[in-house]
Amino acid sequence: MTAFDTVAEILDLLEQERGKPASAKPGRRQRLASRLLGVDVPRAELAKYAARPRVATSIRNLPASIDWRDVGGRNHVSPVKDQGGCGSCVSFCVCATIESTVSIATGEIVDISEADLHFCSAHGAGCNGWWPADALSEAQRRGVPDEALFPYASAFGADGGPSCRLDPHRDSRLFTPTGQKVLGTMAERKQWLATRGPVCAVFQVYDDFWGYTSDTGVYRHTQGGSGGYHCVEIVGYNDSDRCWIAKNSWGPKWGDNGFFRIGYGECGIDDTSNDRDPNGSLNRFPMFGVEGVQVPGGWKAFELTGAQTSSLSGAVTAVSRIPNSMEVFWIGAGGSVRDAFWYESKPWENFELAPAGSASADGGIAAVSRIPGSMEVWWAGGNGSLQGAYWYDGGQWSRYEIAPAGSASLGGGVAAVSRIPGSMELWWVGADGSVQAAYWYDGGQWSRYELAPAGSASLTGGIAAVSRIPGSMELWWVGANGSVQGAYWYDGGQWTRYEIAPAGSASKDGGVAAVSRIPGSMELWWVGGNGSLQGAYWYDGGQWTRYEIAPAGSASPTGGVAAVSRIANSMEVWWVGANGSVQDAFWYDGQAWQTFELAPANSTSLAGGVAAVSRIPNSMEVWSIGANAALKDNYWYE
Repeated sequence: MTAFDTVAEILDLLEQERGKPASAKPGRRQRLASRLLGVDVPRAELAKYAARPRVATSIRNLPASIDWRDVGGRNHVSPVKDQGGCGSCVSFCVCATIESTVSIATGEIVDISEADLHFCSAHGAGCNGWWPADALSEAQRRGVPDEALFPYASAFGADGGPSCRLDPHRDSRLFTPTGQKVLGTMAERKQWLATRGPVCAVFQVYDDFWGYTSDTGVYRHTQGGSGGYHCVEIVGYNDSDRCWIAKNSWGPKWGDNGFFRIGYGECGIDDTSNDRDPNGSLNRFPMFGVEGVQVPGGWKAFELTGAQTSSLSGAVTAVSRIPNSMEVFWIGAGGSVRDAFWYESKPWENFELAPAGSASADGGIAAVSRIPGSMEVWWAGGNGSLQGAYWYDGGQWSRYEIAPAGSASLGGGVAAVSRIPGSMELWWVGADGSVQAAYWYDGGQWSRYELAPAGSASLTGGIAAVSRIPGSMELWWVGANGSVQGAYWYDGGQWTRYEIAPAGSASKDGGVAAVSRIPGSMELWWVGGNGSLQGAYWYDGGQWTRYEIAPAGSASPTGGVAAVSRIANSMEVWWVGANGSVQDAFWYDGQAWQTFELAPANSTSLAGGVAAVSRIPNSMEVWSIGANAALKDNYWYE
């Protein structure tokens, strides 16, 4: 039997020996323990930890149960793996917890290399034991690459022993924990599990645990001797059954499809345990949480919501009010308004902000965060009104109406800026092809005005705005004749209109996007009348200059456009491709625009919106409406 015998083969041996008298199976426990267990318990370290003063953790308002295999309809637990006949359980439980942390933060189930962590780190290339805190420290120090770079089975040679293999591309494919948290009390464990995610746990394995099955229910030790200590990922808890829910690393054929439930206080798994080591030491092991994970650079993608949750022709908008949070709003199926929010190291959550029929299925939506503790969102109502909703930290969303029925085009865009913390400005395409506007100052009411008269704007075209300096705003829209129109305002003056591109330059049904990357510059993009992606830039003291980013046939004539400037010398723009892809173009100061395909052909609705934010300088996030009416998320870390 080699080190990489599957757990199923080892358990077959156990099954064959069942029913035999104890005298007929000498050393069985030792053989199983040497191949399936692998925790070295640092008693001195645990004693120091137990002596530390603790801050009380509240468990009020925590759910009675949680299982990260299904939170909000999403699974954040990677598939059960098989450690084989090697005592590498600590690396398996640590990698599983890192994988769950990544999924909760990004929505993506990843698979990272236990072989790299166990055999290439300070632990060394052997199947001897480890301790979770030490394994997590190594993962923090050197990162862990994806499984494909160093598959677990490939670590074992003909002699059955493991070895390390370092791929030359390792450094570009690392998942690196940003910190770890020792969780000593029941309250700390449940608080973390309920609000942050799965954790690593250690417990003592007795003879009556090896044969756990789905029929066992909640495992509670009743008989048999100790085989040693084991590390597993705790994926949830259940107060009704008084148990922890755990993912093992003995393959999916073991237990309940590779999972098991173990009672509170059993076998040293938590601080209510009275379990003892054979030498008499009390076993009350802490659990270990992963604070966050830095993921490898490059673009990644996932579905934020399921199919048929979005209007195929609806808009999307997003804000990042604080660096560790993002919020995205979109027109949902049936003309609802949907909202999804994310906080660092927590899963995305989504809900219905306004019910079906509240929004035009083809209309625009816009949002701003004028101060860190507030957000505001506006959309074209199903009856042609202009609807709004606001939120303050600690409160609930409150809805209101800015303009009555018949005021807004059912297919036109909406744009907004907050040029100073105490002010917001909003624009939309009117039902008569005008450009309508409303402004608000802290302490006052919304005031409306008309920026451009009837017939000035395409009823189905986009609109975009920026405030490059506090005393100025600029607005652009698709004209009724397919031109690109603009207007600017300086504090103390009036709005002044101008034309950027003549009739026929823009798709009458296409999107518009803009950024101001530095105070003395603005950049604008729109879908061309021939399906190209067009751009124009302005520098203080100069004139608008036009250019083409992508040629005719590159863009859907009915699709959205979005852009960000994550750092002062860079810009990135996204649009719906003519083939149902999502296209991306990026620019760095002194270099030419470069384009690539972010999402493949037929993945995206041809008439759907696109939105983007850069919450921190080395990250960008893009949302689009999928061809299946899901909300798609693409994210990038440098």
